Amino acid sequence: MNFTQSVQFHEDAKKYGSILGLDTIRRLMHELNDVHAELNVVHIAGTNGKGSVSCFLASALKEAGYIVGQFNSPAVFDLREVCQINGAWIGESEYASCMEETALACRNMTQKGFSHPTVFEIETALAFLWFFRRKCDIVLLETGMGGALDATNLMEQPLCSVFTSIGMDHTDYLGDSMEAIAREKAGIIKPGCPVVSVKQKPKAERILRQRAEEKKAAYVLAREITESKLSDGRLWFWHPKVGEVTLSMTGSYQTENASLAIETLDVLKKAGYSVGKEQILKGMKEAKWSGRFERLSKKPLFYIDGAHNTEAARELKTSLFQNFPNMRRIGIMGVMADKPFEEMTGALQSAFDLIYTVTPNHARALAAQKLADACGRQNIRAVVKESVFEAVKAAYEEAEKGSEPAMVLAFGSLYYLKEVKDALYEITKC
Repeated sequence: MNFTQSVQFHEDAKKYGSILGLDTIRRLMHELNDVHAELNVVHIAGTNGKGSVSCFLASALKEAGYIVGQFNSPAVFDLREVCQINGAWIGESEYASCMEETALACRNMTQKGFSHPTVFEIETALAFLWFFRRKCDIVLLETGMGGALDATNLMEQPLCSVFTSIGMDHTDYLGDSMEAIAREKAGIIKPGCPVVSVKQKPKAERILRQRAEEKKAAYVLAREITESKLSDGRLWFWHPKVGEVTLSMTGSYQTENASLAIETLDVLKKAGYSVGKEQILKGMKEAKWSGRFERLSKKPLFYIDGAHNTEAARELKTSLFQNFPNMRRIGIMGVMADKPFEEMTGALQSAFDLIYTVTPNHARALAAQKLADACGRQNIRAVVKESVFEAVKAAYEEAEKGSEPAMVLAFGSLYYLKEVKDALYEITKC
């Protein structure tokens, strides 16, 4: 199987949909000789911030000399980006080799009368196989959308279970209440394995603590960061365990994610992973995560961010007010129809002077006109654009008009950010 064929196998597997449960992934991994059992895993769950926390951890652990595997989903710019070792994507030849072995395992399963694995189960298995082959010292494993029934949850003894902020998302799969969602995510807590979490909403925290107590797992709460400053294009804050922390990822919410990573590194010391203070600080400073309040252009300022639910929209508004208080703020927004777009637009009141709405190229996309109508109900000025390219061009030109400084932010769904990036490149190279 070459790389093109492996990509086609991945695409073909999308027809099997999304199915929660562990039976299929267990059978698939058994066909692959249960290589996942040989990995040392930090399991990360939550609604927002999983990728960023993983990125901070990976960068600091890499500075300390460890071979660090990362599994993060969904892919935003390239399907290979979900599997990384020390910040580098899996290569095309290795991807093809691992996919060939995974595809053979899938065929063996169906020949035995079992269901074909879903695309997420295939991605998870491929990642495990690659990390095993490359002899990773530690693997940072991000759940897909849940916890207990997520394909990543076949790990029986992780080094620790880490929880980013839990909010309302994927309600069709996880439940329509904070308690139901928290209960599903708490399913990654295993007997005796430490739990590290940010401060959660009371209902979610109560469930996480109850589960930890039932499993006799220590519960460690990451320090809240109440003060930070943006200077010279970097975010600064103070943490008592390491001192002054500098972040290249400048969303205001990143202080919480970084604090969680610092606390997790402290827990990992007890498991034998030693990362010094200077290594932590350098790792935090150098950590970068595409699509998370990422600056694409300095003139005019042009950012992209994967804020795709209500909690993320609120955090995005905070970042805008904190980082760009005296600028015209121009948005480009595209979301999936199954997201709470009415609540999201409500959370964005006064955040933007103008939003261009688009319809992402995705089967689940919400029509740009419906999104514009929702903006209008919140007294947000919105203009519909027929394509992402047209929206990027219009926003870019709007930002360059007049004497008042302006910035552009494209957000709402991870699925269309690559198209935004490509469009901006076409516009600026002319």
